[in-house]
Amino acid sequence: MIKNSINSSSGGANGGALRHLFMSPWTIWIGFRYLKSKKNSRFLSFITLLSILGVGLGVTAMIVVLSVMDGFESELKKRMMSSDLHVLVQPTSATPGYDRGFVPDDTITAAQIEQFKQKSDQQILSFWRILSTEAILKAGKKVTGVILKGVTKDRLENLRKQMMDVKESEALPLQGIYLGQELAYEMGFIPGDPVTLVSPLETEGPLESVPRLKRYTIAGIYHSGLPEQELHTAFAEELAVQSFLKKAHVVSQWEIAVKDFSQASQVADQIRASDPTLKVQDWTQLNSHLFASLRLERISMFIILAFIIIVASFNIVTTLTLMVLEKKKEIAILKTMGARNAQVAAVFLSEGLLIGALGVGGGTGLGMLICWMLRRYEFITLPEIYYDRTLPVTFDVRYYILVSVCGFLIVMAACLYPSRRAARLNPLEGIRFG
Repeated sequence: MIKNSINSSSGGANGGALRHLFMSPWTIWIGFRYLKSKKNSRFLSFITLLSILGVGLGVTAMIVVLSVMDGFESELKKRMMSSDLHVLVQPTSATPGYDRGFVPDDTITAAQIEQFKQKSDQQILSFWRILSTEAILKAGKKVTGVILKGVTKDRLENLRKQMMDVKESEALPLQGIYLGQELAYEMGFIPGDPVTLVSPLETEGPLESVPRLKRYTIAGIYHSGLPEQELHTAFAEELAVQSFLKKAHVVSQWEIAVKDFSQASQVADQIRASDPTLKVQDWTQLNSHLFASLRLERISMFIILAFIIIVASFNIVTTLTLMVLEKKKEIAILKTMGARNAQVAAVFLSEGLLIGALGVGGGTGLGMLICWMLRRYEFITLPEIYYDRTLPVTFDVRYYILVSVCGFLIVMAACLYPSRRAARLNPLEGIRFG
């Protein structure tokens, strides 16, 4: 029997070890006994504890970081959802009446808008025409670039719901514009302050082309929750922008809001199919660079934090290797009793997987607890540049499953070498030197 055990091939030991974990439950029982029987080896017990803690901390870090990053993305989507820009429609050079970015305001008629609503199962909540242009905002020595949007009175009424501070229109000496909170804070503006807008479109004067200037009064400060919009976008009545551009009955784009945020891409496809001359983009396309960078950061953090588990798995390799050296005699006895190489490998594989299961399970539980505490209690306060003052955290079951499975696979890979070494042990050598 010893001779047969010596000559038996161990090449498939690791391949059959997993099978024997289920077909031979006694291998798990022996592996558990070996893990408990290290009372006289404090060093081995200490390394085992470090292995469990290392895997657990790696899993915890991955879960917390991914949950926080997903929370930031979810909050950003919520703020985009609360805006009136879910789908953007712009004319192209192929659009009839196109002139340097402007088309007649009857390019999309009310009947066509109603037709769009019926085709999209009434998903379209609002359909606003916009007269947009780039401009330079100047007040004294303060200068900044903005996008000035001329909107209808109905659209302006919706914007007033987001107002933080408003100047009564009867008290305005000039036509009013509405600035975002971020821009007003950066430039030090308050409602009632006079500002000058400079258009990049030149006006022919008596001598030569001169920049087009127009004075306005800040009529209000709005807060949308989107820092980029608040910093770069100013609103005014449609007639005020027409006067600024000296263009009447024209439009530069249409902004659409939908009832179901997730249906924006379908609505965009329907409008695009109805008029190929228009450029139609939904919110995912408008913010594709932002979400691509968030996705890349999430993948990068996942890979970086996975190295914590990989480093911790080296301790598992050390633990199991020392265990194999300590249990030479026991392994020899198992083989003389008829245990196959795969079954011996399964014993130590089950021990490593038990260490990994304790680390992954403990890390998952600790990660869930930390996420719950971050969501319930305001331990961390963010700077004012963020749209949230506390860390946003989400509870996504997919992240818990993904991290747990990846952690378990890393641990399993770490257990292969010590298990293979145990399977290759010569019984005669184990009995002689055990």
